[in-house]
Amino acid sequence: MQRYNSFNLIHKALRSMLYDTALTLQQTYFADIDETENVLEKIEAVLFVFEQHAHHEDAFIFPAVHPYEPALVDEFEKEHATDISLANKLKNLLNIYRYSNFTEERINAGSAICKSFTDFMIFNLEHMGKEEIMINQALWKHYTDEQIFEINKKLVATIPADEVAATSKWMLRSINEAEAIAWFKNIKKDAPAFVLQSLLDMAENELQAERFRKIQEGVMDEYVLV
Repeated sequence: MQRYNSFNLIHKALRSMLYDTALTLQQTYFADIDETENVLEKIEAVLFVFEQHAHHEDAFIFPAVHPYEPALVDEFEKEHATDISLANKLKNLLNIYRYSNFTEERINAGSAICKSFTDFMIFNLEHMGKEEIMINQALWKHYTDEQIFEINKKLVATIPADEVAATSKWMLRSINEAEAIAWFKNIKKDAPAFVLQSLLDMAENELQAERFRKIQEGVMDEYVLV
């Protein structure tokens, strides 16, 4: 039986943000200030979402695991500290670029940003993969799917609306139709009708018409964990 994976949707969204930003970085001509500002803002958005995601895990997921497997939680908390260091390095490089006065300085700063973002991306891809194996195994060992779902539900309830909107957009772009239908079913069961409608409106804007039609038709009354 496939167990409930509380990381699935958000990690797919986070991976997509990393991939999209990495591609934009490759296409950016750093001598052009206006063009570069676009990718710098993308990087800042990525850093913000990853920072908030780590806070949510520290507040809800890790405390659920810690009573049973404290050494495992300590290991992942150390990785979060490493992630903060990588993010701070990137932030410093963004400032260096913005305060550069000459083309050669900007190109050099851009090259350093690309390298630093690659390091950040590789670290987080590996970190998320480890969470999906090791943290999930710990959760599955000590909790039922319903209990894990409730932990995740409490986590989501604390996320500000602007953060929800930003991550939901990337989730919609990143998940398959079955995952989207199951996600919307749970929202239909547990949230006010306007919340579901706002996500359907977002899905209509983000997705191709045929894909949106299939998802909309698949949203039924059953309660499904994704």
